[in-house]
Amino acid sequence: MKNKLIRLFLTLSLVLGVTMGASMAPVLAARPGAITVTDTQNGAKYAAYKIFDAEVADPNAPDASTDGVAYMIPLGKETEYKNSANFNNLFDVSSNGGRTYVTKKATAFTADIATWAKEISSKISASVSATETGTDGTEVLTVPDYGYYYVSSDVNNGAMIMVTSVSPNATIHEKNTGANWGTGGGKTTGKKTYAVGDTITYTINYNSAVNYDGAEKVYQYVLRDDMPNSNVVALNSSYIKVTVTDASGQETVLTQNTNKAKGTYSFTESNNDFDITIPWSASQTQSGNSANGAADDFYYKGISKIKVTYTGVLKSEATPGSGEVASNTNLAKINPNTQTDDTGETATVHDGQITIKKVDGSDKNKSLDGATFVLKNDQGQFLNFSDPQAVKLTSDQKQTTEYTTKDGGLVTIKGLAEGTYHLVETKAPAGYNLMTQATTVVLKEGSANSQDTLLSTPTIENNKGAELPSTGSIGTIILYTIGALLALGAGVVLVARRRLHS
Repeated sequence: MKNKLIRLFLTLSLVLGVTMGASMAPVLAARPGAITVTDTQNGAKYAAYKIFDAEVADPNAPDASTDGVAYMIPLGKETEYKNSANFNNLFDVSSNGGRTYVTKKATAFTADIATWAKEISSKISASVSATETGTDGTEVLTVPDYGYYYVSSDVNNGAMIMVTSVSPNATIHEKNTGANWGTGGGKTTGKKTYAVGDTITYTINYNSAVNYDGAEKVYQYVLRDDMPNSNVVALNSSYIKVTVTDASGQETVLTQNTNKAKGTYSFTESNNDFDITIPWSASQTQSGNSANGAADDFYYKGISKIKVTYTGVLKSEATPGSGEVASNTNLAKINPNTQTDDTGETATVHDGQITIKKVDGSDKNKSLDGATFVLKNDQGQFLNFSDPQAVKLTSDQKQTTEYTTKDGGLVTIKGLAEGTYHLVETKAPAGYNLMTQATTVVLKEGSANSQDTLLSTPTIENNKGAELPSTGSIGTIILYTIGALLALGAGVVLVARRRLHS
């Protein structure tokens, strides 16, 4: 259940109206007690309001065997209570010893009493209040004496909790929280981009795994992960890790088993998609008095965190590009019990692509087929795509994959992670000069100037004509010129000498 306003309450188990006889001396001395709220979350605020005073037959009896309790309207509040909305439909009243006793009418519903108690609490002061500042999943309200208490919570806009406390230790479960991804929850991958054949690590964090989803007891959590097709990302079902960290910080690494015991999970796979079911309690139904705080059979304490880690391998049919690439995206949904309303969290993997366009340097509208390139990364390693499902790196250029332009001077290299690459021309088109410098291409997930920077389309020019190798300096050219002039001068002198001798 996600993002629901849950207006729920702790139902009453003690009978309102076990009235004492007139001869019984009221026990009204203040006897402090404690109301423990379980399954709390950090920052939640609670307040206890004493709605009725309590008269206990035997205050020294054990908690489970207190043999008599009666409830009375607080002194001075009789008229206000009796005139409050719906009071007369819920309670019968009687007087004894100057006090007004109340008993629950047989036709009254607990939910209606809860609603009335919340409304009347606005007319009285809180006996005690507290804010959960820890992460242990419990908060204790120390109340001044016995009574019938309404406990408010600010979780999910102030849903209702009620408790009757006739002994020092009453416990209630926080049922105002709903199962959801929680702060910091979601699905992520280790990196933004991958090359074909790379292993992708997916991490799922579900940070608000509660024991009660509102009033509903949670007995299991079910993760449904819809993966991309196996020719895009192939699931590695041999590596799956599931952990649960409870409110106290205790981490449990779960093992795969179908016995529904604590510390286990079950796994099923179909067409590259999979389900993980985590048993959350020993039974599907609440224990008999769990509504009033009796311990239930949950495996994990308080609001827990579920973490699932697994891997997949990027395949050649992955669609290159940035952003939400639908075919490269998988969707994870987590629901308590048999619910199906979670909208889920997604994770998308990306790879890059280079499309070379070869053109004539003097006529850029003229495309050139027959230019051959190899690709190397920024570490000087050449890329080998002989296996279309995995990129291999090699220092030997002879072991690399060659790409030759055709069909309009084009050739495409795909399945690349983001990074800096260098296109090295190894063969020029017929009649054109071989390029002596590599062309650098940078791939990065995202966009710039409305262009996807994981999709690069460099235009590379070739020029015609024969060129002598040149070291490139004007000084060298001058030396060549001087040498030629000296040689010419020497020839002139030699001819002159021969003529002189003849």
